[in-house]
This record gives sequence, C-alpha cells and structure tokens, in this order.
Amino acid sequence: MLDYCKSLSSDIVLLQENKVAYKEALLLRKEWALDVSCSEAFGKVSGSATEATIVVIPKEGKDHSDPRNFRPNSLVIMETKIFAKILTKGLEQYISSLINPSQTGFVKAQDIGQHVILPATFTGSPRYMHEKTQDAMTYVRHYGRPDLFITFTCNPEWQEIKNQLFPKQKTCDRHDIVARVFNLKVKTLMKLLTQQGIFGSAKAYVFTIEWQKRGLPHVHILLWLEPKINADDDDLIISAELPDPINDPKLFLIVKKNMIHGPCGEHNILSPCMKNGICTKKYPRPLINETETGVNGYPIYRRRNTEHGGHTVTMTVRGQEVTVNNQWVVPYSPLLCRTFNAHINIEYCQYVKAIKHICKYINKGWDQATAAIENKHNEIDTYLNGRYISTSEAVWRILEFHIHERHPTVTHLAVHLEIGQRVYFNDKNILHVAQNPTHTTLTAFFQLCATDNFAKTLLYQEVPQYYTWSKSSFKWQKRGQQVLGHPGVKKDSALGRMYTIHPNQSECSHLRILLQHVRGPTGFDTLLTVWDN
Repeated sequence: MLDYCKSLSSDIVLLQENKVAYKEALLLRKEWALDVSCSEAFGKVSGSATEATIVVIPKEGKDHSDPRNFRPNSLVIMETKIFAKILTKGLEQYISSLINPSQTGFVKAQDIGQHVILPATFTGSPRYMHEKTQDAMTYVRHYGRPDLFITFTCNPEWQEIKNQLFPKQKTCDRHDIVARVFNLKVKTLMKLLTQQGIFGSAKAYVFTIEWQKRGLPHVHILLWLEPKINADDDDLIISAELPDPINDPKLFLIVKKNMIHGPCGEHNILSPCMKNGICTKKYPRPLINETETGVNGYPIYRRRNTEHGGHTVTMTVRGQEVTVNNQWVVPYSPLLCRTFNAHINIEYCQYVKAIKHICKYINKGWDQATAAIENKHNEIDTYLNGRYISTSEAVWRILEFHIHERHPTVTHLAVHLEIGQRVYFNDKNILHVAQNPTHTTLTAFFQLCATDNFAKTLLYQEVPQYYTWSKSSFKWQKRGQQVLGHPGVKKDSALGRMYTIHPNQSECSHLRILLQHVRGPTGFDTLLTVWDN
C-alpha cells in the first residue's frame, strides 16, 4: 500500500503544514466514519507508523488546496505522528560537537538519541500495552486484589445485528454493524457494573477490547468492588452449573449455546483446545457439591452431579449426540447471561498469586504473525512485521471506539536525575532548550513542596489525589471530597504512578525508591539528606 501511495505522489497533498486543513480533514474523517456502513464508495484505509504525515488523495478535478474536497470516497491514510525520544545526554553530545568539532566530530541533531522506538502514545504498541499493565498494578497497590475478572464475547446471532443486515448478507459481511452493536453492549455492561452496581459499588475498573482470529471482538474487564466479595458469596454471583430447564428454560438455552466448553477430549480430539491429548483449559472439571478454595488463585466452583441436583443436556459433536453435565460448564453470571445472551465468563479473584497474571493477560496485546525482521533495533519495523489487523478491528479503529478504558485516572509521574529530564530539540531551538529545560512532574513537585505546606506532608505518588497536573505545574483540585483539617483542600480519586526504572540504572532506580519514602522534598539535595546531614 505504501508503494502504491508513492506511485500516486503527483496526486498527494500533504496537510501537515496547514493546521486549518488538518482539522477540517479530521472532521471529514468523522463524517466518513458515520457514513461508512452504507457508503457504496467505501475506500481503503491504510497506515504506516514509519510516516510522520497525514496524506489525503482528493477527487479528480478538484482544487487540492481546499480541504472540503476531501470526500469519504477518497483514499484516506490517517497516520499517527511518531516522535523519537531524545535524551538530555544526546543534547550534551550535540552541544559538545558544536564547541569542539575537531575532537568529537560534527553530529547532526537528527542523528542523536536512542534507537528508533514505537512509544506508548501509539495505541496498541508493546509499550502501550506494558503501560496499561503497570496502570492496572497501580490499582492493585492502592485497592488490593480485584474482585471479578469478566470476559464478554460478541454474539453474532444478536437480533440487533441481524435486523440491520441487507438481504442475503451474513454477520461476517458487516463488521461495521458488529462493531457498533458490541460497542453499545459494552457500554451497557459497564453501566450495570459501575453506575447501577449490580454486584456492589465499583471503586475501580479496567477493560481492554481484543479480537479473535475469526474477527469477533471481546472485552476483558477487571473490577474492584466495595465492600469486597467474600468467598462465601461466590454462589450468589457465579454459577458453573446448568440451570433448571423447567424453571428457567430461557437461561438454560443461553447456557447450552454459549457457556458449554467443547466438549473436547474423547468426544472431539481435534478440538483447538487439545494439546498432546490434554485440554489446555483443564476440562472436564471435577464434580463437587460445594464451592471450595482454589490453589491457583481461583475457587473450585460447585458442580453437582445428577444425584445431588445437577442437570444434563444433549449436544451434537461431530455428528454424534453427547450427554454433557456440569463438568463442561464455563463459570458465568446468570444475571448477565440472561441480560446479554452471550458468552460472559466471570471469575472470582481470590489470591494475589493470580493478580499479576490477570493484569498482564488483559493487556497482552493481539495475535501476531511470524516474520523475519531485518533491523532488531527499530521497534516500528518490528511492530509492522509482527502485527496484523483484522477487518473487524480496522472498522473499530475507523469508528474511533475505545480499545482501553479505566477508572480512576492514573497520572504518570516522571523519575529522572538532576538535569536528566527528556527534552525535544532541533537545530533552531538548541540553545534555548539547553538554557531553559522544560519542567517535569518531578521538578514541579519540588517547587510545589517549597511553597505549599500541605504538599510537604505528601509522597510523590500521592500528589495527583490533591493536585492536577497542567503542562508545567501542579494546581489545586477543583473537585473531590473536602480534607478534614485543611480548608480548601480536596481529595479526588486520581492515582499517581512513577515510571518503572530498570535496576541497571542504579542511580535513577535508587532515586525512585527515595521518592517512595521521603515526604515533601524541595529538591534533589533534600532527597539525599538524612537527619539534616
């Protein structure tokens, strides 16, 4: 696609220099997203992380300088501008080359810095997913273990989807409808979990949208509740049994269709979950009369046999009828399954041992294709070679639906040595940047502690609960609960997280440890002071 675009260079208009045209083109993109499901001239969309421009090919015979001529039936390539991150050390190297070119050799500004990276600001990149994992662990540090782990999968048989199909169309033909309907379903589910509190008051949540290889989206949700769920209450929320087909026939049919694993094993040795003759999902599960405490972070849910009140169902597997009991039921919420008529797996998080695995699992990223990579130091090339996007995900991105959400807000706090903050510079502003380095959250925290008595009582990561970060300084919160004994001070639900530092960076790593224990430092020297010495 990139080669094709280059061949049309005579028809390409670059909008990077024209901010007005840039904004109007984005508005037209939103208009296109609204019409994408019914447009007969639906164009192709492609992106390349190696480019730093937005390229639009307008209609033939139209004025290329007028952004109003960029219509939805044109080929549109919307690309995220990628900035290589340059360290202050590179700035010093560049200045040294200007002062003593004979000793160090002349260094071009564009050649200074780290290897080419794909930053966390690029949605879906490995650094983006790692950052979301660390944010989820921030909730664990502040609120403890999550209470519920929920996986909600799109059902292609929903009537909301089928009612919008044209004659002779199938669900797989209309990824735009699937995306819109599932997005609304996720919003409804989150409203039930958070605003209406069907399982209790929600203190925090994290969810991530992913796509299966066949194209259907699903969402992973972590939910923190107040008060926390007790192990004795598992059976009131979660069930791993077939419902009574007489008393609740509707739920029985939903569970039969959506919440039965396989059956695999001897019933279907070719099932995708089978590896070396064993089910990787550990089915069939043992039958048990009462829910017990698990050994790997999850409880062993009640699964009664027919003699103790359990039920069975007959299913067709590879042309043969098989009788299935509670051993094959995936844990589910009767309330949610009845409401959404879909596969909704719900698990109770009991031990901390499973928490880190879950936080990594929901942010593991999407499936990747195996390919040879020529430059191992270029993260953009690595991402492009290893990543593929299904048509369903492509439509989701075009419609600008969220793939990750969380609450409350997590403010990222910089950690760096003195005169070690990251800066961005070019040949024109090099001296100005060297003499006036930008403020970071860390240097602003030092200034805040020097002028604010209340800030002197806080740790670095506690500051976002009382102050908001605004470009170069911290300001008082305008919302939240009043803090007793401190008139005018309000506490919000926002949390702070310092960036992780590898132990190999010894000085910076130990600085991070000091920031976790020293309250109200006014500078780097204060952090190194013990008992006024």
